[in-house]
Amino acid sequence: MKKVDKMEILHSQSAEFIEQGETGKFLKLIPDTFIIKGGERDGGVHQGYAIRHLNRKDIILIDVVEEATREAVKKLVTDGYTIKGILISNHLVYKTAYADVKTLSADAYGAPVYMHPRISPKDGDTLKDITGRNEIVKSFGLTITDLPGNGGGSVLIYSDINDGMLFTGADADGSPYDSDLNTFTRGKLDSKNDEYGLAESWGAYVLPFTYFFPLRGKPAFNIDEGQRADILSVLSRIQD
Repeated sequence: MKKVDKMEILHSQSAEFIEQGETGKFLKLIPDTFIIKGGERDGGVHQGYAIRHLNRKDIILIDVVEEATREAVKKLVTDGYTIKGILISNHLVYKTAYADVKTLSADAYGAPVYMHPRISPKDGDTLKDITGRNEIVKSFGLTITDLPGNGGGSVLIYSDINDGMLFTGADADGSPYDSDLNTFTRGKLDSKNDEYGLAESWGAYVLPFTYFFPLRGKPAFNIDEGQRADILSVLSRIQD
């Protein structure tokens, strides 16, 4: 009998499936890509993601730093995966992490933690630069795009796997799961200059994503060229 991969058991591309999924458990969305829900907080649940390498042994985590996800991260290793890195998209995710970088890394069995160098580290934390030349960027087909942010660094994380996946962090929010809509809005920034800069960055974005995965709210699947243009148009719109 064929051995069943534990990461393959649950998978779907529906918002309903994600909403009904258990907090702190990885759910498969599309090939080699998984979502995990953190705990409730102001502004809604934060979602983290995992991308599995084509070798089916290595895996990276994106914004998976909440207490509710801690045991699931450890279980990845006991299930036979090697966590090659934890990527943090912006200062908001870092600020709400359950522990310091040393502990995050130790709980992932020594995986390095990457984030933007503009993020002010907590006492004792040593940060790896997500915008620099890193082996995991090449290995997982990633492109990191630098963005303005609220007093700290922020990035978009793009992977060319699955015809293009874009992980937006807090720089785009999806519609609430209890809404009939499936649209995206920019997160509000404290600085007007940063607000304009973020809008311009979205307007200039050119990588062809087919999947759109935000930190909060519904993801979008199987995006065509017209839908992609509509998403970028809304996210680049300036509102006074």
